[in-house]
Amino acid sequence: MSRSHRAQYAAIRLVSAAVNAAPLGAALAAGSLLGWFCWSILGVRRDVCRVNIRQAFPDLPSREVDRIGRDSYRNAGRFMVEFARQPGMGRAYAEKYVTVEPTHALREFLETPTGLLAISFHFGNWEYGGIMTGFLKPGTVFLVGEQRNELVDGHINRLRGSHGNRLLTRDAAMRGIIGIAKNGGAATWLSDQDAGKNGIVVPFFGYPASTPRGAAAFSVKLGIPIACSFMVRVRGPHQRFVLREVLHPRTDLPRDEAEKDITERYTKVLEDAVRENPDHYWWAHRRWKTTGLYRKGIKA
Repeated sequence: MSRSHRAQYAAIRLVSAAVNAAPLGAALAAGSLLGWFCWSILGVRRDVCRVNIRQAFPDLPSREVDRIGRDSYRNAGRFMVEFARQPGMGRAYAEKYVTVEPTHALREFLETPTGLLAISFHFGNWEYGGIMTGFLKPGTVFLVGEQRNELVDGHINRLRGSHGNRLLTRDAAMRGIIGIAKNGGAATWLSDQDAGKNGIVVPFFGYPASTPRGAAAFSVKLGIPIACSFMVRVRGPHQRFVLREVLHPRTDLPRDEAEKDITERYTKVLEDAVRENPDHYWWAHRRWKTTGLYRKGIKA
C-alpha cells in the first residue's frame, strides 16, 4: 500500500467525519458550495460539460448552458455529502425525506415474482437510489466496480452496504444475477457511461453513444426485465424516488438485436428524465468519447 493511497484514504475519512458532524442543512449547503467552486473557480471539466449540454440541448443560450452545468456540480456536491452520511440514512430517514411516487411501473416492480435488473444512472443521488431499491425490494444486490486504492474501495463499499444490501464484484456477477433471476430480488448497477469498443451503440440525445452491454445481455439471456429508477431532489434533503419504467426484453428478435433494442429503450428513459431535470445529470463524463464527438474540433 503506497503512502499516497494512505494519505488519500486519511483525507477522505477526515472530510467524511466533518460532514457527519455538521447539521444536515449546513452539510448540504457546504456540498453545494463545493460544487459551485469546482465549476466557477476551478473549472473542472467545464468544457466537457458545455460540449455535452450543447449536444443535448442545441438551442439553449450560453448562459443557460452554464447554469445547467453549474447546478449539476452543485447537485453533485450535495450527493457527495449524502453519500458520506449514508450509514445514518436508514428507513427512518427515508420515511422523513423521501417520497416514493406511486407509479404504475413501481407496482409492476414490486409485484414481479422473478428477479429484475434495477438500472440507475449518474442522475441525482444515484447511490441512495440503490438504497431505496433495497428498502422496497428485499434481496437487492449492488454490482460494484473496484477502486485502485484498496483502502478507499473498502470505505466506499462499507457505505454502500451500510443498510444490508449485498455487494457483487463484476467477477461474481454471473452467478449472483442468475441467483437473483431464480429467487427474486433485484440486481442494481449504473449503465450510462461510455463503454468503449465493446459497448452497444445507441442514440443518446441525437448522437451515437457506446453503452454498457451487461444489463441488456443479462436481461435477454435470463428473460428478466429492466427497471429504471431516479432520485429527484425537491429541496434540501427532500427527494422523490421515481421508478419510471419496467422494460421487458423482446423474445421475437435475435439475441444481438434484442440486446440493442432494450438498450435503446432504457437509454431513451434516461434521456426523458434528463430533459425534465437537466441539472440532475452528471455532465462531466465524456459520454460520446468512443463515437467521436470530441474529435470534431471541439475543445473537451
